[in-house]
Amino acid sequence: MTVMDVRDLQVFLSVAKHLNYTRAAEEVNLSQPSVSVRMRELERDLGTRLFEQLGKKIALTEAGQLLAPHATRIIAAMSDARQAIDELQGLERGLLRIGASTTPGMYLIPRTVAHFKRQYPKIEVHLAVQDTRQIEDGVIRNEFDFGFVGGHLAGDEVEVLPWMTDHLVLVVPSNHVLARERPVNVADLRKERFILRESGSATRAAVVSHLQKSDLDVETVMEMENPESVKKAVQSGLGIAFISKFAVETELKAKTLVVVRVRGLDIRRELKIVYRKDKHLSRAAQAFIEIARNNK
Repeated sequence: MTVMDVRDLQVFLSVAKHLNYTRAAEEVNLSQPSVSVRMRELERDLGTRLFEQLGKKIALTEAGQLLAPHATRIIAAMSDARQAIDELQGLERGLLRIGASTTPGMYLIPRTVAHFKRQYPKIEVHLAVQDTRQIEDGVIRNEFDFGFVGGHLAGDEVEVLPWMTDHLVLVVPSNHVLARERPVNVADLRKERFILRESGSATRAAVVSHLQKSDLDVETVMEMENPESVKKAVQSGLGIAFISKFAVETELKAKTLVVVRVRGLDIRRELKIVYRKDKHLSRAAQAFIEIARNNK
């Protein structure tokens, strides 16, 4: 009977994710030769190839594709076991791995982390901020215990909890012509240049969906990977943008940006909490989620 090392499975999942030994080595804190050796030993133990060389790139073989979901479940089960044992110590120790899409990760979750740390100072919190698609993929791969996202993109593998409503508002520079005409009609936006978030962003998906429903085909001049870049571009006069109201509180108070109301266009989205359906949420995770939901 083949005995698979849990560490080898962690390394395998990292290589399977990146399809690159060097990047996988950086992620799992090993040297690139050590990663290669571990994968050869795992292949020898299993009696089959898990990766194949395609030119200068590597790809998962059929056996590797078959192993990946099983390895994910094994790692998740080991993590759950460790959390269950940690819980014997109450909330005096532990680690939370939290993922958050850009808007909640930059403007909402840091406040929740501060609130949580005041109550449970000995629990370590790791927060990763990526787009919604990356966060849900990370939750499925058990890289995060749970995630906060601006839209639900994944399939049936994750549990989804409602969290709060986010309003996406149209912002323009304070000297823009639309800043003096409030509210405006949808037709008034046709001649404007827009700055959008990147593909994979829940903010972009919500905006594009609502604009299509309004039969509005806008000119996109730039795509940005985070709200801060979007705001700077708008302030510089490069275009106008729909952005979360949570992201522009400071600029609205300083009057460097102005919110323009558009008749018949009300863009809202539900922020959600996601975690694997088969995931055991530790007491620390449950406490964090409770704080997030009670302090909206």
